[in-house]
Amino acid sequence: MSSSDSSMYHNETVIETATFQKDVIVRYQLWASVILFGSTIVGIPLLLIIVPLILLIWPRVINTWKCVLTNRAVHVEKGLFVKVKKTIPLEKITDVGSVQGPIMRHFDLHSLSFETAGQSGGAAGALVTLLGIENSESFRERVLDTRDASNKGAASAEVTPQTVPDDQLLREIRDSLIRIEEHLGQSG
Repeated sequence: MSSSDSSMYHNETVIETATFQKDVIVRYQLWASVILFGSTIVGIPLLLIIVPLILLIWPRVINTWKCVLTNRAVHVEKGLFVKVKKTIPLEKITDVGSVQGPIMRHFDLHSLSFETAGQSGGAAGALVTLLGIENSESFRERVLDTRDASNKGAASAEVTPQTVPDDQLLREIRDSLIRIEEHLGQSG
């Protein structure tokens, strides 16, 4: 891990860094585009532009993807032209979904989506979606297990209020009231 990585995750322990199946993702994007655009008469000529763009740009785009699971959050970075960095605290994660369509199934790819508490659902979809993480089901389980362990640790670390005997509490309240009256008497 470089020094910039360690400063990025200050006071956090890196548990796992996801790796992406770059070649498989590029092939998937290529075939999905060929099927989509090849199914229309207007799309067939566009394939002459789209196929070279996929082969040139997608490997560079995928090289910008980073996903790091720490003991406190999932850190995601993406973007070739527009850089996006998101930190998803583990206690906010409600679900890590896994989707695999028919073309994705052929390439053995999964798309993981991170959903959080307080997130507006509907058409917006997941907060973060990642395509083609190696051993994605294992990574998904690791995130959920780390979240559960983190939540258990937080629950056991909560401070329970000390029980104070009633007569001692009443004496403390009486003494506080006496000090307040004295203070009010001096300023009045």
